[in-house]
Amino acid sequence: MSTLQAISISVIAAIMVVAVITLIPVLLQVRRTAREAEKVLETVRTQILPLSHDLTVVSTEVKAILESIHRQVERAEDSIIAVRDSAERLRDFEEEVLDRFGAPLFKLATVVGAVSRGVEVFFRTLLLR
Repeated sequence: MSTLQAISISVIAAIMVVAVITLIPVLLQVRRTAREAEKVLETVRTQILPLSHDLTVVSTEVKAILESIHRQVERAEDSIIAVRDSAERLRDFEEEVLDRFGAPLFKLATVVGAVSRGVEVFFRTLLLR
């Protein structure tokens, strides 16, 4: 083996040793980071289960509340329609009463007014004599 080859192999070996020495702290840090990640994942896993249960309960309650609101809105809508229909029937009844009895009542009021005026004049004339 020539000296040049021996020097090249020695330089390559030295570079490899330096690279390995440099990689040791990096690999140790990767190992520590992996352990920390494992701890974090374990913590997250233990907290996600109750959280997912709570979210399920909350979503069920929200769904029930929304269904209740929907039913109440439908009832309110039905009530509003019933009130509107009643108001229309009352207006129709009022118009019918006015049509049937308005003119006769007006005539009756006129006749009663005339009769009372006539009776008043009659008694005045009778008393003044």
